[in-house]
Amino acid sequence: MKAILLFSALVALPLYVSGQQLYNSPQGYSYFIRGAKFTDNNQTKIVINEKGDTTLVAYYNPQDIVNQTSQEISKVFKGTPFFKNGWYKGTISSEKGKDMSFLMAYNIQKDVVYIVESAKNDAVAIRPTEFTIEGHTFRKYENIFLETLYMKQNILLKGYNCTLSSTHVEKTGYEAQGGDFAYEGEFTKSHKYFTIQNDMLQVVSTGRKALQSFPKEKRASLEQFVKNNKINLKTEQGLVEVFKYYDTL
Repeated sequence: MKAILLFSALVALPLYVSGQQLYNSPQGYSYFIRGAKFTDNNQTKIVINEKGDTTLVAYYNPQDIVNQTSQEISKVFKGTPFFKNGWYKGTISSEKGKDMSFLMAYNIQKDVVYIVESAKNDAVAIRPTEFTIEGHTFRKYENIFLETLYMKQNILLKGYNCTLSSTHVEKTGYEAQGGDFAYEGEFTKSHKYFTIQNDMLQVVSTGRKALQSFPKEKRASLEQFVKNNKINLKTEQGLVEVFKYYDTL
């Protein structure tokens, strides 16, 4: 429950990149999420710290109305909820089939896309039918975004997941420096592969079990192809190669 509360406090905060400029974002631009209202002066930054960890730093400025004082505090989370940990150039297809370009960030945990047209505009949270970010194309299936890895007669998709676990403990002043004590929590990402069978999403396993996603009468040919070409079914590229070959049978 604490992890959910922590994330709820973060998802709509202003964002910009600090540290190494890895994400092609405009210098010093604060990505404000339109419609988000806070009594505190909150913002977050994506920071590469001295240990090389990608972190999300959240700043809070709680107001004491009675005493008319404020005190800025910050919380550091290991990782981020964003695809490739940042903002990238991307496109969204309009209803008329025209591609519109934006700077965008895909929030995996919330399954929403933030877009900005220029540094003068606020960011807007949307859920388009399809979008492409940093060369990766996502489409909406059963109300979730899945990346298209291969699509011809058959289709191979990739779904992402992100959770925030809390590492927060009551501090005594005797904790060791660094390690888990350096962060309030950690964003952890994972993924699964899918295909579509009978108009339904089906999970595709990795390793030898991947061949169970294909009809029984085709598995012998697929096993021979994997053996002859030394395909590693534990890798994404290996799965793509098998789906490509299956379309030739």
